[in-house]
Amino acid sequence: ALNKMEDLKSEGTSRMAVDYVEGILQPTPTCDTWDQIWSFQARPDDLLISTYPKAGTTWMQEIVDLIQNGGDVDQSQRAPTHERFPFIEWIVPSLGSVCWGSWYDHVKGWWHAKDQHRILYLFYEDMKENPKNEIQKLAEFIGKSLDDKVLDKIVHHTSFSVMKQNPMANYTSIPAEFMNHLISPFMRKGVVGDWKNHFTVAQNERFDDDYRKNMADTTLTLHFRFS
Repeated sequence: ALNKMEDLKSEGTSRMAVDYVEGILQPTPTCDTWDQIWSFQARPDDLLISTYPKAGTTWMQEIVDLIQNGGDVDQSQRAPTHERFPFIEWIVPSLGSVCWGSWYDHVKGWWHAKDQHRILYLFYEDMKENPKNEIQKLAEFIGKSLDDKVLDKIVHHTSFSVMKQNPMANYTSIPAEFMNHLISPFMRKGVVGDWKNHFTVAQNERFDDDYRKNMADTTLTLHFRFS
């Protein structure tokens, strides 16, 4: 059953209503079209980008678009990200429940699925450390052969500093009543290890305990880096 919730408003910013689908909090437009989403039939050459929100989704979308278009930056400027890449919408409501479900279930589920399906599993930290290598890996997975010049071009145009200024990637095209960048910009820092500026020692210890407990049953090992 769907548990209807009221529209949320915070500091003059409208938030769409949210419901539950299979116990997972989702915006009502997603809930309303869930039957269509669930019955969608993918083609063999369809490409699915599956990321937990705020884990490099837009970055990966921009990289894939540039790979598919051979590094043609003008082509990648044809429309905002949310129009170029159809996706199941999400929103961050100020509620007691966690939207999108468990991060642990997400990363462990796809890690397990990669042994049964053609899946390329990428890590944000690896992308930050050696973006050219990871972009080349992604291009090969997609079936595109790109020379060094095109790879370097894609690395440049998908760097955080360039994307932050790109109106087709930074979500500044979204009306302010839905996404007010004066309150919090969509593209924040794009770094690893920023938790050190926000977690207390006690909070970090609690997180480490929770992480060990929830990741004990998987071979997935994340490569934590701090700068």
